Amino acid sequence: MFEHKGDALHAFAQGDELDLAELGRIQEKLAPLGLQQWQVSEVEEENWNAQWESDYAEVEIDASIRVSAPFHNRKHGEGFEHQLTIQPRMAFGTGHHETTRGLLAEMVNMNWSGTSVLDMGCGSGVLGIYAALRGASQVLLVDIDPWSVRNTEENVSLNGIDGKGLAIREGGAQVLTPEDQGQFDVVIANINRNILLADFGAYVQTMAQSATLMLSGFMDPDVASLVEAGQSHGLKKTGLRREGEWCILTLQR
Repeated sequence: MFEHKGDALHAFAQGDELDLAELGRIQEKLAPLGLQQWQVSEVEEENWNAQWESDYAEVEIDASIRVSAPFHNRKHGEGFEHQLTIQPRMAFGTGHHETTRGLLAEMVNMNWSGTSVLDMGCGSGVLGIYAALRGASQVLLVDIDPWSVRNTEENVSLNGIDGKGLAIREGGAQVLTPEDQGQFDVVIANINRNILLADFGAYVQTMAQSATLMLSGFMDPDVASLVEAGQSHGLKKTGLRREGEWCILTLQR
Protein backbone atom coordinates (compact mmCIF):
# COMPACT_ATOMS: atom_id res chain seq x y z
CA MET A 1 0.00 0.00 0.00
CA PHE A 2 1.27 3.49 -0.83
CA GLU A 3 0.44 6.82 0.79
CA HIS A 4 1.52 10.23 -0.51
CA LYS A 5 2.08 12.95 2.09
CA GLY A 6 3.63 16.25 1.06
CA ASP A 7 7.01 15.50 -0.56
CA ALA A 8 7.14 12.00 0.92
CA LEU A 9 5.91 8.67 -0.36
CA HIS A 10 5.14 6.04 2.29
CA ALA A 11 5.09 2.37 1.27
CA PHE A 12 3.66 -0.26 3.61
CA ALA A 13 4.21 -4.02 3.57
CA GLN A 14 3.74 -6.94 5.95
CA GLY A 15 6.93 -7.48 7.92
CA ASP A 16 7.34 -11.11 6.84
CA GLU A 17 7.01 -10.05 3.18
CA LEU A 18 9.71 -7.35 3.33
CA ASP A 19 12.86 -8.13 1.30
CA LEU A 20 15.62 -5.79 2.46
CA ALA A 21 17.94 -6.79 -0.40
CA GLU A 22 15.28 -5.91 -2.93
CA LEU A 23 14.69 -2.61 -1.12
CA GLY A 24 18.38 -1.79 -1.57
CA ARG A 25 18.17 -2.45 -5.32
CA ILE A 26 15.09 -0.23 -5.59
CA GLN A 27 16.90 2.56 -3.73
CA GLU A 28 19.81 2.40 -6.17
CA LYS A 29 17.44 2.67 -9.14
CA LEU A 30 15.59 5.64 -7.63
CA ALA A 31 18.70 7.60 -6.60
CA PRO A 32 19.27 9.11 -10.09
CA LEU A 33 15.66 10.36 -10.01
CA GLY A 34 16.34 12.55 -6.98
CA LEU A 35 15.56 10.27 -4.05
CA GLN A 36 17.38 12.03 -1.18
CA GLN A 37 16.24 10.22 1.96
CA TRP A 38 15.24 6.64 2.57
CA GLN A 39 14.14 5.19 5.88
CA VAL A 40 12.82 1.79 6.87
CA SER A 41 10.90 1.59 10.13
CA GLU A 42 8.39 -0.66 11.81
CA VAL A 43 4.85 0.63 12.31
CA GLU A 44 3.37 -0.11 15.70
CA GLU A 45 0.36 -2.39 15.68
CA GLU A 46 -2.95 -0.56 15.92
CA ASN A 47 -6.52 -1.71 16.33
CA TRP A 48 -7.84 -0.18 13.12
CA ASN A 49 -11.38 -1.32 13.84
CA ALA A 50 -11.35 0.46 17.19
CA GLN A 51 -9.91 3.54 15.49
CA TRP A 52 -12.68 3.44 12.86
CA GLU A 53 -15.34 3.10 15.54
CA SER A 54 -13.93 6.06 17.48
CA ASP A 55 -14.17 8.21 14.32
CA TYR A 56 -17.68 7.05 13.42
CA ALA A 57 -20.06 9.89 14.28
CA GLU A 58 -23.61 9.57 15.50
CA VAL A 59 -26.39 11.35 13.60
CA GLU A 60 -28.54 13.78 15.55
CA ILE A 61 -31.64 15.58 14.32
CA ASP A 62 -32.53 18.35 16.75
CA ALA A 63 -33.70 16.72 19.99
CA SER A 64 -35.90 14.29 18.08
CA ILE A 65 -33.68 11.53 16.69
CA ARG A 66 -30.28 10.14 17.40
CA VAL A 67 -28.95 7.36 15.17
CA SER A 68 -26.12 5.41 16.77
CA ALA A 69 -24.17 2.26 16.02
CA PRO A 70 -24.22 -0.59 18.56
CA PHE A 71 -20.64 0.20 19.64
CA HIS A 72 -21.73 3.65 20.84
CA ASN A 73 -23.54 1.91 23.73
CA ARG A 74 -26.32 4.48 23.82
CA LYS A 75 -29.39 3.96 25.98
CA HIS A 76 -32.91 4.89 24.93
CA GLY A 77 -34.16 8.17 26.33
CA GLU A 78 -30.80 9.90 26.68
CA GLY A 79 -31.92 13.39 25.66
CA PHE A 80 -33.65 12.40 22.42
CA GLU A 81 -37.23 11.48 21.72
CA HIS A 82 -36.14 8.45 19.72
CA GLN A 83 -32.91 6.51 19.78
CA LEU A 84 -32.22 4.33 16.74
CA THR A 85 -29.49 1.71 16.60
CA ILE A 86 -28.19 1.02 13.10
CA GLN A 87 -25.35 -1.40 12.45
CA PRO A 88 -23.17 0.19 9.74
CA ARG A 89 -22.47 -2.44 7.13
CA MET A 90 -22.66 -2.40 3.33
CA ALA A 91 -26.26 -1.14 3.17
CA PHE A 92 -27.09 2.52 2.48
CA GLY A 93 -28.90 4.50 5.16
CA THR A 94 -26.95 5.14 8.34
CA GLY A 95 -28.36 8.66 8.45
CA HIS A 96 -25.10 10.36 7.44
CA HIS A 97 -26.16 10.99 3.84
CA GLU A 98 -28.28 14.10 3.21
CA THR A 99 -31.15 12.13 1.64
CA THR A 100 -31.62 9.87 4.66
CA ARG A 101 -31.13 12.69 7.14
CA GLY A 102 -33.53 14.93 5.23
CA LEU A 103 -36.24 12.27 5.11
CA LEU A 104 -35.88 11.62 8.84
CA ALA A 105 -36.17 15.35 9.51
CA GLU A 106 -39.38 15.50 7.45
CA MET A 107 -40.75 12.41 9.21
CA VAL A 108 -40.31 14.00 12.64
CA ASN A 109 -43.34 16.26 12.18
CA MET A 110 -45.67 13.58 10.81
CA ASN A 111 -48.21 11.48 12.72
CA TRP A 112 -47.28 7.80 12.41
CA SER A 113 -49.66 6.25 14.93
CA GLY A 114 -51.57 3.37 13.36
CA THR A 115 -50.29 4.07 9.85
CA SER A 116 -49.20 1.57 7.21
CA VAL A 117 -45.83 2.37 5.61
CA LEU A 118 -43.99 1.14 2.53
CA ASP A 119 -40.24 1.83 2.41
CA MET A 120 -38.87 1.17 -1.09
CA GLY A 121 -35.09 0.90 -1.35
CA CYS A 122 -34.97 0.55 2.43
CA GLY A 123 -31.18 0.06 2.67
CA SER A 124 -30.43 -0.34 6.37
CA GLY A 125 -34.14 -0.07 7.19
CA VAL A 126 -33.64 3.11 9.19
CA LEU A 127 -36.69 4.99 7.81
CA GLY A 128 -39.15 2.14 8.26
CA ILE A 129 -37.71 1.38 11.69
CA TYR A 130 -38.24 4.99 12.74
CA ALA A 131 -41.84 4.87 11.50
CA ALA A 132 -42.42 1.68 13.52
CA LEU A 133 -40.91 3.23 16.65
CA ARG A 134 -43.28 6.17 16.16
CA GLY A 135 -46.31 3.87 16.15
CA ALA A 136 -46.81 2.67 12.57
CA SER A 137 -48.81 -0.54 12.75
CA GLN A 138 -47.65 -2.00 9.44
CA VAL A 139 -44.27 -1.49 7.76
CA LEU A 140 -43.12 -3.19 4.56
CA LEU A 141 -39.40 -2.79 3.81
CA VAL A 142 -38.20 -3.60 0.28
CA ASP A 143 -34.71 -3.57 -1.23
CA ILE A 144 -33.20 -5.18 -4.31
CA ASP A 145 -29.84 -5.74 -2.57
CA PRO A 146 -29.55 -8.93 -0.46
CA TRP A 147 -26.94 -7.21 1.75
CA SER A 148 -29.51 -4.53 2.55
CA VAL A 149 -32.17 -7.10 3.35
CA ARG A 150 -29.84 -8.84 5.82
CA ASN A 151 -28.79 -5.52 7.37
CA THR A 152 -32.44 -4.48 7.71
CA GLU A 153 -33.28 -7.75 9.46
CA GLU A 154 -30.36 -7.16 11.84
CA ASN A 155 -31.39 -3.57 12.57
CA VAL A 156 -35.03 -4.48 13.13
CA SER A 157 -33.81 -6.87 15.81
CA LEU A 158 -31.40 -4.33 17.32
CA ASN A 159 -34.27 -1.88 17.77
CA GLY A 160 -36.53 -4.45 19.40
CA ILE A 161 -39.35 -4.33 16.87
CA ASP A 162 -39.23 -7.89 15.52
CA GLY A 163 -42.65 -9.17 14.52
CA LYS A 164 -44.42 -5.88 15.21
CA GLY A 165 -46.21 -5.61 11.89
CA LEU A 166 -42.95 -5.57 9.91
CA ALA A 167 -42.25 -7.46 6.71
CA ILE A 168 -39.09 -7.45 4.59
CA ARG A 169 -38.88 -8.38 0.91
CA GLU A 170 -35.91 -8.70 -1.42
CA GLY A 171 -36.44 -7.16 -4.85
CA GLY A 172 -37.70 -4.03 -6.55
CA ALA A 173 -41.17 -2.86 -7.51
CA GLN A 174 -41.86 -6.28 -9.04
CA VAL A 175 -42.21 -7.82 -5.56
CA LEU A 176 -45.22 -5.62 -4.81
CA THR A 177 -48.33 -7.77 -5.06
CA PRO A 178 -52.00 -7.10 -5.88
CA GLU A 179 -52.65 -7.40 -2.14
CA ASP A 180 -50.44 -4.33 -1.60
CA GLN A 181 -52.59 -2.09 -3.79
CA GLY A 182 -54.25 0.75 -1.88
CA GLN A 183 -52.78 -0.44 1.42
CA PHE A 184 -50.26 2.20 2.49
CA ASP A 185 -50.77 5.58 4.13
CA VAL A 186 -47.15 6.60 3.50
CA VAL A 187 -44.86 5.40 0.72
CA ILE A 188 -41.17 6.31 0.99
CA ALA A 189 -38.64 5.81 -1.82
CA ASN A 190 -35.03 6.98 -1.46
CA ILE A 191 -33.42 5.61 -4.61
CA ASN A 192 -32.54 7.67 -7.71
CA ARG A 193 -34.37 9.65 -10.37
CA ASN A 194 -34.45 6.97 -13.06
CA ILE A 195 -35.82 4.25 -10.80
CA LEU A 196 -38.27 6.63 -9.16
CA LEU A 197 -39.71 7.61 -12.54
CA ALA A 198 -39.73 4.03 -13.84
CA ASP A 199 -41.54 2.69 -10.76
CA PHE A 200 -43.72 5.73 -10.03
CA GLY A 201 -46.91 4.01 -11.13
CA ALA A 202 -46.18 0.99 -8.93
CA TYR A 203 -45.75 3.25 -5.89
CA VAL A 204 -49.01 5.08 -6.57
CA GLN A 205 -50.93 1.81 -6.88
CA THR A 206 -49.99 0.94 -3.30
CA MET A 207 -51.20 4.26 -1.89
CA ALA A 208 -54.40 4.48 0.12
CA GLN A 209 -56.80 7.42 -0.16
CA SER A 210 -55.15 10.66 1.06
CA ALA A 211 -51.80 8.85 1.24
CA THR A 212 -48.40 10.57 1.19
CA LEU A 213 -45.50 9.81 -1.15
CA MET A 214 -42.03 10.87 0.02
CA LEU A 215 -39.20 10.76 -2.51
CA SER A 216 -35.46 11.39 -2.33
CA GLY A 217 -32.22 10.41 -4.03
CA PHE A 218 -32.16 13.21 -6.60
CA MET A 219 -31.12 16.86 -7.03
CA ASP A 220 -32.79 20.10 -8.10
CA PRO A 221 -32.76 19.47 -11.88
CA ASP A 222 -34.87 16.32 -11.34
CA VAL A 223 -37.62 17.88 -9.23
CA ALA A 224 -39.75 19.10 -12.13
CA SER A 225 -39.94 15.69 -13.81
CA LEU A 226 -40.94 14.01 -10.54
CA VAL A 227 -43.59 16.63 -9.78
CA GLU A 228 -44.93 16.15 -13.32
CA ALA A 229 -45.03 12.39 -12.82
CA GLY A 230 -46.96 12.93 -9.62
CA GLN A 231 -49.46 15.22 -11.32
CA SER A 232 -50.04 12.63 -14.04
CA HIS A 233 -51.10 10.22 -11.29
CA GLY A 234 -53.30 12.72 -9.49
CA LEU A 235 -50.80 13.72 -6.81
CA LYS A 236 -49.99 17.26 -5.76
CA LYS A 237 -46.73 18.59 -4.41
CA THR A 238 -47.00 19.49 -0.71
CA GLY A 239 -43.38 19.90 0.29
CA LEU A 240 -39.81 20.26 -0.97
CA ARG A 241 -36.85 20.11 1.39
CA ARG A 242 -33.20 20.52 0.48
CA GLU A 243 -30.31 18.95 2.35
CA GLY A 244 -27.05 20.03 0.77
CA GLU A 245 -27.31 19.20 -2.95
CA TRP A 246 -30.13 16.70 -2.40
CA CYS A 247 -33.91 17.10 -2.39
CA ILE A 248 -36.79 15.51 -0.49
CA LEU A 249 -40.09 15.81 -2.34
CA THR A 250 -43.45 15.19 -0.67
CA LEU A 251 -46.59 14.50 -2.73
CA GLN A 252 -50.15 13.93 -1.57
CA ARG A 253 -53.00 12.01 -3.08
